[in-house]
Amino acid sequence: MIRFPVSIFLGVLLFSPAVHARAQYSEAVLPDAPQQHTTPPKTVLPSTQASYEKHKWSPVVESGEYAPPLSSKDKMMFWLHEQARPMALLPAFFSAGYSQVRDGDPHYGTDSGAFGERLGAAALRDASMRFFADSLMPTLTHEDPRYRRKGSGSYGSRGWHAVQRIFLDQHDDGHVGLDISDVTGRLIASGLTMAYYPHRSANGGVVLRTWGTSIGGDAAGNLFFEFWPDVRNHFRRSRTTP
Repeated sequence: MIRFPVSIFLGVLLFSPAVHARAQYSEAVLPDAPQQHTTPPKTVLPSTQASYEKHKWSPVVESGEYAPPLSSKDKMMFWLHEQARPMALLPAFFSAGYSQVRDGDPHYGTDSGAFGERLGAAALRDASMRFFADSLMPTLTHEDPRYRRKGSGSYGSRGWHAVQRIFLDQHDDGHVGLDISDVTGRLIASGLTMAYYPHRSANGGVVLRTWGTSIGGDAAGNLFFEFWPDVRNHFRRSRTTP
């Protein structure tokens, strides 16, 4: 029988804890093995839910900001968020007042009751335009109803960018193409005015004028979105500068 020396046995017992401790120490201090990094998908959401909600319901996307594409459900709710904004009725008041002074279309007359009818018709017209141009049609055509600011460059280039965005917008896949949803949505809403305008104003000429005026108003809105932050920041700096 082969005898196993006691000294070797004791040496193994004493040495094995040291080996185990050294292995643990090595695992603690050695750098981790390189890990394979994968590129996050383009549809990754912003870092916080609050940021995502801001982008989702804001009518404007700032230059350089990442705004996730709106889902079909979000698009169908987008016009309701527009309607809930405090300034949503301002265009209707302006339109009704201007038409009242000129006794223009829709022809309800010039008394105080006529102003109320004009205001109601303008509010209905604006709401239907928001529904068709900013919700239903973008859902069908896979377009984004939000305005994307240029935010830098000359005033002329930024103004031209704002005007171009009447006919060009960003689609859900990221490319910029024809803004079919806004143009056609406003045309549909303009055509619906024949259902509630008085008989004298329910005709094709009024529909086309209403459509053209709404597109001009859209251009003015884009210019406001593009330059209003600059105006606001200018006044803020003026108040803080001694």
